Amino acid sequence: MRLDIIIPAHNEQHRIDETLRSYRQACPGDGVSFVIALDDCSDRTLDVVEKHASTDPRVHAVQYPRLGKGGVVSETFRVSQAEFVAFVDADGATPPEELLRLVDTCDDLGSDIAIASRYHPASVLPVARGRSRRLFASVFARLVRRMFGLAYFDTQCGAKVIRRDAAKRIVPLLSARDFVFDVDLLSTARDLGYEVAEVPTVWLDKDGSRLSTGRDSLRMAASLALLWLQHRIVPVQLPSAGVVDLPPEPEQHASDGEHAADRAPAVVTGQERHAKVHHAA
Repeated sequence: MRLDIIIPAHNEQHRIDETLRSYRQACPGDGVSFVIALDDCSDRTLDVVEKHASTDPRVHAVQYPRLGKGGVVSETFRVSQAEFVAFVDADGATPPEELLRLVDTCDDLGSDIAIASRYHPASVLPVARGRSRRLFASVFARLVRRMFGLAYFDTQCGAKVIRRDAAKRIVPLLSARDFVFDVDLLSTARDLGYEVAEVPTVWLDKDGSRLSTGRDSLRMAASLALLWLQHRIVPVQLPSAGVVDLPPEPEQHASDGEHAADRAPAVVTGQERHAKVHHAA
C-alpha cells in the first residue's frame, strides 16, 4: 500500500518540526511519503522541512503561491500517484495513530473517504476548546447540514483520507480554496455517490490557530453562501444512461473490486463552475 500524507503549511516554522517528527516515527514504512504543501511561506518553514528531507527521502516540500489551504491540497492531490491520499493539519492536533485509523477504514472496510470527527459521541478531546470556538463550530455545522444536507458531525476536522481513484474524480470538480474546501469536497463526493465514513478521533487542541471567530465568521458565511450558489447553479450530476465510461488512466488497470462510482465521468470542473457562476451573476 502506498500513502501520501499531505500537510498544508503557511508559515508553520514553529510547529511543523514536531509534527513531522511524530508522523515519521509513527509511519516507518517505505510506502509512506510526507508532502509538505507550502502555501506562500515567508518564514523558515521550508528550511525546517528540508532538514527533515535531508535525513528522510520520504519527506518532500512543494512550494506554491498563496492558494489557501484548499488550493494547495487540491493541487497536490492532482500529482499524487499513491493508492491513498491523506491530508492533515500542520499543528499536530491529529495524532498520527488517528490518521492511520482513517487509512485502515478505507483499506479494510472499503470506504472511499474517511474523515476524522471531533464531535462524534465517541471522540476524545483531552483539551477543552474555548466557549466561543465551540459555539462557532456548532453554528457552522448547523449551517452546513441545512444548506448542503451533509449529515456529518464535523466537516472541518483537518484529517481526511481519500482513495486516489475517488480523488481523481472529485478534485477537478472543486472550486473552494479557503475554509469551506472540506464542505465542497464532501458535498461533491456525496453527489458522485462515493461512500464517506465519519470516524471518531482523538484530537488535541493546539495554540496558534489563525481562525478568529469574530473576524472570520462573516467571511466563512460568505464563502459558504457562494459555494452553495455554485452547487445550485452547476450541480454535480451522476452519469445518465447511455453515457460511455471514461477509459482508465494509462498507469492503472481496472480490478475486480473496482467501484462502479469510480468510473463515473466528471461533468464540470471547478474552474468551469466558478466561471458559470460569475457569468450568471
